[in-house]
Order: sequence, then C-alpha cells, then structure tokens
Amino acid sequence: MRAAFQCLNPSSPLATSTDNDPMTALADQRTSERYGVHAPYTAVRVETRSGAGVPLEGHAYDISATGLRFELDEGLKVGEPLSLELLLPGAGGWVRLAGRVVRLFDEADDPGPRRMALHVDSFENESHRERLLGHLDRGYLMMA
Repeated sequence: MRAAFQCLNPSSPLATSTDNDPMTALADQRTSERYGVHAPYTAVRVETRSGAGVPLEGHAYDISATGLRFELDEGLKVGEPLSLELLLPGAGGWVRLAGRVVRLFDEADDPGPRRMALHVDSFENESHRERLLGHLDRGYLMMA
C-alpha cells in the first residue's frame, strides 16, 4: 500500500472537518448516505502508522462517500490515522484512501472481530475518489 495521499478540495462534500476532538467523533454526524455491502465480499486492508508496514485484513459492512464501517481482528484507537484499501463490490476494484477511526463499537454489544467506523480524510488521487462515488451512484447497493 502506498502512503502518499492528496488532500481533498476544502469545498468538496468529502472535505474533512477541522474538529479533531475524539468526543465529537462519537456523535453521528453523517453527511452522506450509507450503503450496505456483503462483508465477506468487501475486503479491506489497513495500515496504521504504528503497524510497521504490516497490513491488517478485514471486511467492510457499509460504505458512504465520507466513511465506512469495517471490522478487523483487533480494534484500533479512536482518532488513529490509517491508510485503507477498500475492494468495491462487483468489479469496482480497489480504492485507496486515508482516514481516521471515529468510532469503536462496544465489544459487549458486538462480540467477535472488532467493528469500527472510519472518516475519510483523503483519497490516493482524484480517480480513486471518482471511482468510489461512481460506484455508489450506480444504484445496485442498498441503503443501510
């Protein structure tokens, strides 16, 4: 996975809030519709800054233009920045993005692999952003 990412246009609907307060991140502040995906078929590969370049593999549960809910065998910390590759369902291919964990689902409420939510801060390049948006606009994913 590559580590370099371009910043989003501040006027873009995908631009990041300047509020980095982890408590604010717990609030549901979605600005985009979420689409459910079949987890076994929607792979993610995650690299954290502290992960020494070893990708963690998991699955996505829902995706939107500004974030996604995914699972890994181990939970990450709220606020942790990461690089993520998302395999879009169907023939969408891989999309590379950078973001930060904004929610870790309670282990007592959600046993098994740890589910968490990610806010997208940037994409590897404009074509990755356009591929994700185009995939969501095709209409074959159901809203979550």
